[in-house]
Amino acid sequence: MHAFLIERLAIELRTKLVGKEFLDAFTTSKHEINIIFDEIALKINFFQGLAFFQTPNIAKLQKKNRLPIFKSIVGFKVSAIDTFPFDRSFSLCFDNKEILRFYGYGKFSQLTHYKSDKWLENFPLKSKQIPLVENFKDVELTWLTEEVKVEELKFLDSSQQMSLIASGFNEDFIQNKKKSLLAIYRKSLNNSLFVNKMNHKYELSFEKRGETISTFDSTLHACDQFARLYISNQVFVQTKSSHLNALKKEHQRILKRFKSAQIQIKELSNGQKYKYKADLIMANLWQIDKGMKEVNLPSFDGENQVLIKLKKDLSPQDNATRLYKKGKNEKIRLRFANEALKIINQELVKKTEEIGNIEQMNEMKDLRKEANLKQEKHQIKLPYRVVYHQGFEIRIGKGARENDELLRNFTTKFDKWLHAKDVSGSHVVIRNPSQNQISMDVIERAAQLAAYYSKAKNEGMAAVIYTDRKYVRKPKGAHPGMVKVDREYTILVEPQQ
Repeated sequence: MHAFLIERLAIELRTKLVGKEFLDAFTTSKHEINIIFDEIALKINFFQGLAFFQTPNIAKLQKKNRLPIFKSIVGFKVSAIDTFPFDRSFSLCFDNKEILRFYGYGKFSQLTHYKSDKWLENFPLKSKQIPLVENFKDVELTWLTEEVKVEELKFLDSSQQMSLIASGFNEDFIQNKKKSLLAIYRKSLNNSLFVNKMNHKYELSFEKRGETISTFDSTLHACDQFARLYISNQVFVQTKSSHLNALKKEHQRILKRFKSAQIQIKELSNGQKYKYKADLIMANLWQIDKGMKEVNLPSFDGENQVLIKLKKDLSPQDNATRLYKKGKNEKIRLRFANEALKIINQELVKKTEEIGNIEQMNEMKDLRKEANLKQEKHQIKLPYRVVYHQGFEIRIGKGARENDELLRNFTTKFDKWLHAKDVSGSHVVIRNPSQNQISMDVIERAAQLAAYYSKAKNEGMAAVIYTDRKYVRKPKGAHPGMVKVDREYTILVEPQQ
């Protein structure tokens, strides 16, 4: 708030508060204070350090969790409201000689309580103590000199400063400077106030700018609407920004996985070279002897030399077989890697669309609806289905990725882990955080489920391996659902749901 708006507010408050009894003052948060007088309440919200005035309905003020403040003034009447031209402050004087002075110093705005000239307390509570001093500026502008520049007139808003600079204020004579400044002062105290929207942000101004929302003659009414619009808009902007930042971080994580998958595919594509090298060995067996560590062979087109690393303890044919096998394995891994890349790309597209939807939102209710939907999906979507048997919870993974998530986030080392032997299928976990004895009957039931949710589902009898969860680990770089089991037992069961 700048000086002229604060003075207008104080002048209007003078007509409403002088002679009124101070009934109560309380806070329900560290940034908001409510002051109650006869028939009128004044709420000051120090939002983001700036001060916003409102006149709420007394009956609708919060009843619980009130922290009293300025208690020594309760029961006394407002004797006067002092204004200070060209300064961003005003004082509420009480008939017990105590004073509440409001300072509108940008992000250092506060309400301070004095008795005579002694500082007592202030609000917000952690704001800096300001000693009570009498303001030296006067409406006759005796303090103004020819050396004063517009940039020093901090009580003006940006548009008023620009207007003075454009008129040549800085180089003008003292009399002209006084005339220009007094003209702005009188216009600001008497003209209408406008709530404008500029660059998606609300402002309270003495002139129409951007999109004008409302026009007021009452400063209190103007401040009331401006506070509601400005604060709600800023809360929306901050909430939207917070949502977007979270989504963009998720997008970056997915993008990182996407790039990593692309690199893996590029590396796996070299698997075709294993077959090529194996073919070269078989075509040049007469040039290779057992015990060689490497060999340089001409490419099939005869244009290049191909260096092939060999196992010296293997024959040329066995080295070729080894390379054929590696090529086949790499081909399988490449297929899985391409499928994984496709899934990651779908996630990336979905997250990009989600970011775009949030960026298009202009209302808080839409943001809240989106946040609630996301929370519900997060709460409902679990990576496993559940079956209970003899008091034990049995968790069954829903797919390859869900198997990984089940193993990583929803198990303890004391659980039992099961999986159909030598076929793809769900990971099954018998939960046992209390380290109870798990009977073979429970293990058999879990094994039946592991067999049912696997490629062995239609077999008459299926082999299922089981072990303690602590013996199951995920090798680095392994595909979704793939694990290494260090110790296992086998049980034969009939697949059953």
